[in-house]
Amino acid sequence: MDTPGITALLSTTATALLSTTATTLLSSSTALPPSEGEEPTPEDEERVSSQALLILVSLLIAALLTSYYLQRWRIRTVHETVLSIFAGMAVGLVLRFSTGSYIKRIVTFDHTVFFNMLLPPIILNCGYNLQKTSV
Repeated sequence: MDTPGITALLSTTATALLSTTATTLLSSSTALPPSEGEEPTPEDEERVSSQALLILVSLLIAALLTSYYLQRWRIRTVHETVLSIFAGMAVGLVLRFSTGSYIKRIVTFDHTVFFNMLLPPIILNCGYNLQKTSV
């Protein structure tokens, strides 16, 4: 198997997704996001929400594609979660240095959503799949 070719393909795919996201964020300069004290207009809210959704969906697609290619070519040197973490860090750096504070507030991690909606199914799934051993 051609491991350098696979990594080049994965890095090209990730770079294309990140550049598309960054280009979309930077190209929409027709209406600047509101400053800290101003209330955003509905058009600004809609535009920023759609950009945030584009970022999240492109990260999800990138994670699915990398997982698929890692499993298809049986690459065991790196796990797909490591690649997902690095992709999220790269997008976070692009957001931190290129956009205003309004999109940062939308994309910011909310701990209440994690603890109330995402964590219980993970715990229940682990408990359901737990192997019973004789005590």
